Amino acid sequence: MLKTLQSARALAAISVAAFHLSIAMGLPRYGGEQVFFDWTRHIGGVRFFFVLSGFIILFAHHREIGQPSAWWPYIYRRFIRLYPIYWLYNIPFCLLVAAGFGTDARIPSSLGDWITSFTLIRFTAAVTPLTVAWSLFHEVAFYAVFSLLILNRRLGMAGFAAAAVFCVIYYNYPSVAERNAGNVYTAAFNLYFLFGMGAFYLYRCGGRGWIELAAGVGISIAALVAPPLPHELSYLVLILGFAFLLAGAAKLETAQYFRVPAVLVALGNASYTIYLIHEQLQGLLLKLLIRSHLAALIGPRCTYLLVLLGAVGLGYAVYLAIERPLTEALRRRYRAARGSGSVVQAVPSSPCTELPAAGMPTDPTAATKSA
Repeated sequence: MLKTLQSARALAAISVAAFHLSIAMGLPRYGGEQVFFDWTRHIGGVRFFFVLSGFIILFAHHREIGQPSAWWPYIYRRFIRLYPIYWLYNIPFCLLVAAGFGTDARIPSSLGDWITSFTLIRFTAAVTPLTVAWSLFHEVAFYAVFSLLILNRRLGMAGFAAAAVFCVIYYNYPSVAERNAGNVYTAAFNLYFLFGMGAFYLYRCGGRGWIELAAGVGISIAALVAPPLPHELSYLVLILGFAFLLAGAAKLETAQYFRVPAVLVALGNASYTIYLIHEQLQGLLLKLLIRSHLAALIGPRCTYLLVLLGAVGLGYAVYLAIERPLTEALRRRYRAARGSGSVVQAVPSSPCTELPAAGMPTDPTAATKSA
């Protein structure tokens, strides 16, 4: 198992939470000051999640490409990683909003909106109750196209090529109020998965990783400090930097140049839960600190740090109490139905993917030999 990927998921989830907290604290009811916003808005955590998805899904399933018998296990593993927990957090949240709790939250108003929100397939322009779930529509689309690779290599390559062509032709970043089936599935975000897949192939090329890491740092810094390119193309430069960083870090871990802190691996395991519910946890903690007058006592920056740490910590606790037991139970049930205990475990990538367990090659040369 590449612990680098788990730690990357942790950092991505924390960066998303940090950005959203900066925005939340800019609201009048939370003090009206966007603390650390000039820093957090440049991190690009969700974008990095998409790159991670491309890398990890290919890392976990590259040996299944062109093997139709692996299609259903792949679909089931993706399903149990994504939907049960999403539904479990979504339903009580909708009930609370319907009961009058929550200031800005909205629940679907039509059958089409409900179907869109709960299938994570874009039929309408609905804003999901858990607003961060907008990224999961792209995840589901990526998983679907990748499944074509498992059915047939050429079919899958044609699917990715067609998707890439449409995303280039209709290159766009739809805003919250503009998202519909047309612009979501042709959004530039979908190209980021391809960068992640490219990072995986770069990882398999061998080498120690220093060159890729240096290139990734240089490209990422250039994308952040250089004047913005037209049509928001600077984002693609940043994503290219992310891809090199990911490949380089993975190679360095394989070559045993560093060890990943255990706390980051643990938070990486919990990144899906942290990602899904961090806004709700942050809102709750901010209200508690403001009403107790502690926020006024310690100031906005200390309040920010306290709420960020608290939301991440509570998210991890919810993961231990809910997500991990549920996911493990679903895996055991699947293994029992298959009549074997050797079924490959579900895999992470985005906030909703977890890394393959022992047995997956971590040496790029070994992966090449086994392919």
